[in-house]
Amino acid sequence: MHLKTEYDWIYVPAQGEFNSTWHGLETQVDGGIQLDGSNIPRVFCPIIQTGFKPDFAAEISNVPAELAQYLGDNPLTDWKVILADLRTNEHGIIPVHVAKHGYTVHDNRRIFDAMVKAVLKVLGEQFEIATVGTLGAYSQFMVSIALKGDLAGFSIGGEDWHQLFFNAISSHNSMVSSQTLLSIIRTVCMNTVLASIRDAEQAGTSAGIRHTVNSLDFITPEIFAANLEKWIAMKETHRLTLEALRSTPMSVDSFKFFSAGVFSREDSDQLSTRSFNRIEEMTPLFQRGKGNAGVSAYDGINAFTEYFTSGNGVGRTSTVKANKRIASANFGRGNEWKLEAIRCASNEEVLADTLKRGEVLYTDKALVESARN
Repeated sequence: MHLKTEYDWIYVPAQGEFNSTWHGLETQVDGGIQLDGSNIPRVFCPIIQTGFKPDFAAEISNVPAELAQYLGDNPLTDWKVILADLRTNEHGIIPVHVAKHGYTVHDNRRIFDAMVKAVLKVLGEQFEIATVGTLGAYSQFMVSIALKGDLAGFSIGGEDWHQLFFNAISSHNSMVSSQTLLSIIRTVCMNTVLASIRDAEQAGTSAGIRHTVNSLDFITPEIFAANLEKWIAMKETHRLTLEALRSTPMSVDSFKFFSAGVFSREDSDQLSTRSFNRIEEMTPLFQRGKGNAGVSAYDGINAFTEYFTSGNGVGRTSTVKANKRIASANFGRGNEWKLEAIRCASNEEVLADTLKRGEVLYTDKALVESARN
């Protein structure tokens, strides 16, 4: 799901390692994206707001006379329309969102400028702007800045190099809150935006900015720089955690016991059928999922992540709408299970307790299911 429409632009540098995206819908700019944004003007169109007044005389209106009279006496003064002025992009003015009166717009240019000034303060010249773009008919704005030099990223066990990106996302239609974050995922589409948010939330390297009246006070180079400095230090802690998980052996049976422990409370005396079925669906991901070999706690965490991000853990694609799957993976129960798995695996004592409890619960449930069959 790239979420790019005819109204959107996604800019990348024309040269170097960030000159393309998976979807091929990017626009390359020679010499890289300028720090003042002068060569990417199409992503800085004004986001404006106006009062909300229904037009009952319009041909498409099907509002009954009684309701029209009611609205005439009770105008929607608590609401406003958010518009994108795309006249310089040859698209006129398009609606983006209907919001409550107190909703505050987070301007694309303000976020971009604060991001650039923050990395200049923290990293000097050791960075490259990898992506700047809009999505969802100008309703989303994203910035992805690659760290360079000694802080560029980290590897796990001498393998699996993870490039670090300082990202920002601003949503003009409340799809997500505006956020800045440090992540191993470059944002180039809505899928990668959501994946980046997941990664940063798991690592504790994100900060949300709700669209409240005073929220502009939190979109400053000083606050962004302070967060970036803090998150760089936290990423090292996260790296050490991943290293420890990779060196922690985990067999297929151990993964099943671990999962049963994650899915149950400490006072549980049985494993639900739903949890048991989930474990059976997750086991192949532990063994053969993305980047997995089925040999470590690191593979176990990856299995949880895949299952509750794009697998059946967020609902089957045949029965659950995409927006509900996205919500579950990022903000709902699916995201909670991923975080709980990391918590249980990251502490040696908690992991031992989780495995011990899970072994009893899973073994008992497996016997029951076997008897049924």
